[in-house]
Amino acid sequence: MKKTYLNKLNETELLINSLPWKDQSFYAQFLAQTYYFVCHSTRLLARSISHFGVDRDNLYRRFATHLKEENYHEKIAVLDLKALGYSPSDFEELSITKAFWESQYYKIDQSKGTSLLGYILYLEAIPVNCFKEVYGSFPDKASRFLKLHMEEDPKHLEEAMQMISGQKIEDQEQIWANYCKTAEIYQLMLVKIAEISKSIKNVA
Repeated sequence: MKKTYLNKLNETELLINSLPWKDQSFYAQFLAQTYYFVCHSTRLLARSISHFGVDRDNLYRRFATHLKEENYHEKIAVLDLKALGYSPSDFEELSITKAFWESQYYKIDQSKGTSLLGYILYLEAIPVNCFKEVYGSFPDKASRFLKLHMEEDPKHLEEAMQMISGQKIEDQEQIWANYCKTAEIYQLMLVKIAEISKSIKNVA
């Protein structure tokens, strides 16, 4: 599983390093799409929590704590956008962004809550592992979202890994399948954002 974990992060890092982070239209679109899917973070956690009975108390308590930690993080992306002179309403939520978070509700119900660990693991791994080279390409006043997650997520990563390793084998398989699918859709979202910002620049 470690190979799968690292392979997807390496793919993502290569893609991230190839993107035009100094282009404000690209970065603003990235923040907007981030806002749209992060709005669902606590709701996805709550959906998972609803599946955890007393026999899975460790999952229940970890997810409940994580929900508190993620509270209002979407508002940080809004502040970053505001620093650039935008708001989320200036950007349409992309279909690929909707597909990114919408699929998680289904996966949560199908797996009785545990598959969300794959989504969580990926999203907490990318700020720590994939943004090191490009961080600093955007203004400090508009990079609070990434800065927060680069600082906080190493601890969360350890907790997520421990939680995954403690699950049944069949649950681990679903978690890692979701980790890979999450990586694939996130990468497609980044590519789409780059395509859109390029077309906007060309029109302008």
